[in-house]
Amino acid sequence: MGRVTSVPEIPFFLFGYYGFGNWGDELSLLATLKVLEDIERGLPFSFSYRVLAGDPRFLPPLPEGVEVVKRREVFRLFQTLSWAKYVVVGGGSLLQDTTSFRSLAYYISLLSLARFFGGEILFFGCGLGPFRHRVSERVVSSLLRRSSLFLARDEDTLLFLKKSSLSVPFDLSADPVFLLWEGETSRGDSSRIGVFLRKQALEREGVLFEALFRFKREGWDLEFVAFHRDEDWEVTERLAQSLRCPARCFFSLSEIFSYFLELSGVISMRLHPLIVATSLGVPWLAFRVDPKIVSFSRHWGGENLLSLEELSPVELCQYWRKRLFLREKTLVLREVFLARALEGKERLLEFLAESSG
Repeated sequence: MGRVTSVPEIPFFLFGYYGFGNWGDELSLLATLKVLEDIERGLPFSFSYRVLAGDPRFLPPLPEGVEVVKRREVFRLFQTLSWAKYVVVGGGSLLQDTTSFRSLAYYISLLSLARFFGGEILFFGCGLGPFRHRVSERVVSSLLRRSSLFLARDEDTLLFLKKSSLSVPFDLSADPVFLLWEGETSRGDSSRIGVFLRKQALEREGVLFEALFRFKREGWDLEFVAFHRDEDWEVTERLAQSLRCPARCFFSLSEIFSYFLELSGVISMRLHPLIVATSLGVPWLAFRVDPKIVSFSRHWGGENLLSLEELSPVELCQYWRKRLFLREKTLVLREVFLARALEGKERLLEFLAESSG
């Protein structure tokens, strides 16, 4: 008998704000795992995975063999940072200081420790910022100079990378979530509209109620969804009860997919419902409550972006009358973002093939 040779195993640590009940981050995790599993098939290596998570109960079902490392398991976290050949930040805008500078310092410290142990830091389909303080920009730029690859989610992030004068390779890609459902399209012939709100909605609750009531009166079936279960459920349930509409949250990837396919439109204060909607050809309106949403809307010329502070009860319906134009534009743009995401995937494959050889 010939001697059996083992296939080299490459350790990956997937690093992000995972396991906190925010489907934007969990979808980014699932999409990044899918990309790495696809890449693995084309390489003479096998990959092993560990995932950083807040509360594993909030994680979606992961592929078999993926290990979870809890943020509070300090010894195991440090052991994993020393174990990983690659630390992959998959999607999202992990490095920002709007949540708090303490949060930014936490992630910078852990990623710097990974680099100290010899791990290579890869950013796949990530955004950067926003930053409130110049010191935040400086510490992030310092970390990026010690990274190995950065594939940017958007043009604003790419501009920051150029200003940072990086010597490491970087390029424009797209959010990895665009790779979850290639080629699938909503029919757009239902009366269902998914509404994704955040706490900021309570600042203009009365006007928003009137605007959505007009929407409902025109024959649209509104459904309120808490995309971040903990943070969004209060406002979701409150508006849903006021308008006598259903309220829900998601519990699986397949549930999200089937739900968006049945929608004719989305109204959102969160970015990732807009990304999922775009990837499935669903037109959308959004509120200017997040710089990432403003940046994303520029691809539509801002035609689907509203101001919450200046909202009038009739404005939402007036914007929605452009839905046929928005749908056609969305169908074109999703191909643009998918092509960018596929180019990023190919760039990641080339990097891993060269650096692991």
